[in-house]
Amino acid sequence: MQFLNPALLLGLVTAAIPLAIHLLNRGRTPPRPFSNLAFLRRLHQSRMRRMRMRQWLVLLLRTLAILLIVCAFARPVYQTGNDGWFGRSPPTAAAVLLDHSYSTRYNLPGGRIFDQLQHQALALLELFGPRDEIAFIPFASKTTPLEDIIDLRHLKERVRGLVPGEESTDIAAALHAAEQQLAGREAMNREVFLFTDLAAYNWSEVEDRGQWLPEVPIYVVAPEENARDNIHVDAVRVLSWMPAPGKKLAVQVSLINGAKRPAAGVALDLYIADGRVRHMEVNLDSGEEAEVEFIITPPREGRLTAHVEAEDDELRLDNRRYFALEIPAVIRVLLVGGKPADTYYPRQALNSVALVDPVLEIESALFADLNEESLEGVHVLLLCNLERLSADQTRFLHNFVAAGGGLVVFPSTQADLNFFNRDLLPGLLPVYFKGIAGDSEDVTSFQLIDKDRPHHSVFHDLLTDVAQDQPRFYASFDLAPTSRLQPFAYFEDGHLALAQGWKELGRTILFAAPLSLQWNDLPLKGIFVPLLHRLVRYLSLPPDHRNSYIVGQSVYRQLEGVPFESAVQAETPSGRRIFIEPELVQGRFHWKIPQVGESGLWRLWAGEKQVDSFPVNVDNRESALAPVGRPRLDEIFGPHRTRFIHTTEDLAAKVLGNRYGRELWREFLALALAVLLMELWIARAPRDMPAAEHAAPS
Repeated sequence: MQFLNPALLLGLVTAAIPLAIHLLNRGRTPPRPFSNLAFLRRLHQSRMRRMRMRQWLVLLLRTLAILLIVCAFARPVYQTGNDGWFGRSPPTAAAVLLDHSYSTRYNLPGGRIFDQLQHQALALLELFGPRDEIAFIPFASKTTPLEDIIDLRHLKERVRGLVPGEESTDIAAALHAAEQQLAGREAMNREVFLFTDLAAYNWSEVEDRGQWLPEVPIYVVAPEENARDNIHVDAVRVLSWMPAPGKKLAVQVSLINGAKRPAAGVALDLYIADGRVRHMEVNLDSGEEAEVEFIITPPREGRLTAHVEAEDDELRLDNRRYFALEIPAVIRVLLVGGKPADTYYPRQALNSVALVDPVLEIESALFADLNEESLEGVHVLLLCNLERLSADQTRFLHNFVAAGGGLVVFPSTQADLNFFNRDLLPGLLPVYFKGIAGDSEDVTSFQLIDKDRPHHSVFHDLLTDVAQDQPRFYASFDLAPTSRLQPFAYFEDGHLALAQGWKELGRTILFAAPLSLQWNDLPLKGIFVPLLHRLVRYLSLPPDHRNSYIVGQSVYRQLEGVPFESAVQAETPSGRRIFIEPELVQGRFHWKIPQVGESGLWRLWAGEKQVDSFPVNVDNRESALAPVGRPRLDEIFGPHRTRFIHTTEDLAAKVLGNRYGRELWREFLALALAVLLMELWIARAPRDMPAAEHAAPS
């Protein structure tokens, strides 16, 4: 047995009060002679003996009642294996993890989840003393331990100042931080407290940790497992590869109803440049994902920022999805070959698309005419069946790409591999030619583009399961990366089919196969026309064309025409401005924002001139609010290690009961009450004298 408030045991001295009162009232009564009462003496002596016994018993019961009450306030506990009696257990080392991701903004009937978790965390801090060590770790996509804490009062102030952010949750990183904080403290009483909403997706990527911090209890403080209805905008996709000013454009919105009941008439609005342009009402069944399509007409060329917004619910932050539209006025494409036949297939493909894509302008030339003047005003350059170039032409190409041009290279069947490896590719792409794979004479053996391996979005819906519709590559060049390479597409045997590289503001796409029907039948397949068109559209985009970033990411932006010594500020969606610095990455200066902490439209300013803008969204995985089941937590931590505490329960009683054993103060008070009742019954004055005492002496 132990006492959680051993200082109150000093109150045991009050048990001497009944004895003191008894001793003070023991004065002798002066005798008063009375005639003819000698016959009563024997009866009086008998009664006095019984009264003294009753008085001593009453004294004992009163003293015992006081002792029991004092012990109850000292909070006695009992746990098998505890040897101490006065609460002098080993100090505690605790890792307290508080989830402040955006899903904790969800409003329950009793208030926001975060507010409930924060209240319980503050209640927990009351249980620690000056001998204990506390590592308080707020976490979302990153863990940020509260450091430089002077005392518990200072820590409580810091915890009260915490607010939920807009990041998603990384449980694995939080658990790793707790493990680091408790390492080397095996001699202390170690505990882990996890305050979280238990959103299921967070736990899907956590590996089983049955031997993680063995013998350390893990307390999970979470809301009750009730339904958390939530409707959110999951994704926004621009369906057309041909956006143009004044031309209709389809925007597809994915809307998910995570509730267990249907939702009728959910309002959905589309805004462009902060002006509402479309409105729609959607009916959603329980758990349904609906695809809603808006038809819009871009009002002008250039970069347009937009967002889709659903009506408010209990979690408002994920009801918006921001995106950007790049609307070109014209895209000039130059096709260059050794002879006119080399550009025949790409020219026919792009000319057929130009009939419906009003911004495309297609021109052709020969390698002999390729010079600096011919590249002026060109956005995308296609080199068809390239063998080699002169040193000046190679330099022109590198300058063209560095200035922001897009380059597509189809090597010739007679390509000079030394020229490619030594002169052309270094600086454009991190690959080199190893040789030739396959046999162009053997049409029974071929490779297909692998639809299951990672590939670029330009192949979306182009790679089908029908083998006859896919181009066959009988022979190709074996491309090997020289450094870290961003994959564009692979063959089924794992070799590169297309490689992509950056040089300052521009990009290069290299095909592993030439435009030769002896080596492949790509020009004859239905994939060829949309693939070339999408490549041209993709390469014509500005270097920082990303549809959006995710809250918590680091952002690197290229600012064309802005000297690196300029004072550039990033403006958050809430209007706050911060200075940012340029950083050299792979030979290019990028303006770096270490972490975007808000969703919405961010703007970059050079002085008073806006030089860039980009959208930032929350991680939509966090919008799946269904809590993880307890069996899954038992799989992760091992059975019977996790102790659950709801945000509406008495956390102190749960923790202290697990830490020290079951508290006995209720039993002590009940016993004290029973003793007092017994004392009242024994101490009452007798109403009638026993019959023997009334009898006259014989």
